[in-house]
Amino acid sequence: MLDSLYGLSGKNALIVGAGKVPHAIASLFETAGAVVVHAQEPELSEEGVKALFDGTPELDILVNGAVVTGPWPLDELSMDEWDRVHATNVRGAFLLMRQAVRTMRVHGRGGRLINLSTIGSVHPVLHGNYAYGSSRAGTNALTRQFALDCAADGIASNAILVGAIPSDPFPAGCPMPPTGPGMQPERFPMGHGTPEDVAPVALMLASAAGRYINGQAIVVDGGFQIA
Repeated sequence: MLDSLYGLSGKNALIVGAGKVPHAIASLFETAGAVVVHAQEPELSEEGVKALFDGTPELDILVNGAVVTGPWPLDELSMDEWDRVHATNVRGAFLLMRQAVRTMRVHGRGGRLINLSTIGSVHPVLHGNYAYGSSRAGTNALTRQFALDCAADGIASNAILVGAIPSDPFPAGCPMPPTGPGMQPERFPMGHGTPEDVAPVALMLASAAGRYINGQAIVVDGGFQIA
């Protein structure tokens, strides 16, 4: 019974992103029986995304964990940096999801779109997260729009809002250290989580257990937002 609910045998999954959370999801999906292609640093131009999917002709599950992050002081946030963050987190998400839907429609088996987002998209957690928080809010909106438009094709679209999960360091060159509520230990009722706490949520959404879940943003933050 558990395998029929949570097993992924016979499913083809594309997982995008180089972070620890995408790695944990890829590992769990493989354990659950999926054939996994893990594209850690793909080219997220239109041509690059098309080439990525040309190598994955049949697809049941897309997990989008491609992300550019980093806090910037307001007066030091250039529009070039703003555009760089949004190019991956919103434009890249759209290109991946659109191509995934096109691929899923060809084989007619339906499918699952899963975006890795952040609680910072709905609740500011770090100072200076102007570009990152707003771009992830855009990812959330895309998640809901695809959920509405693709439901008739049997394709469900959901997001996981990750928080309280120390995973990947901020990129080199960020001009400010991370400060704000997300750096206050007393704001974490259950302490910090791990990437392995996120992966089972992705498995639920990807498997038969998540068949009737669509257009949702599921928070995995150990209670941060209630503290």
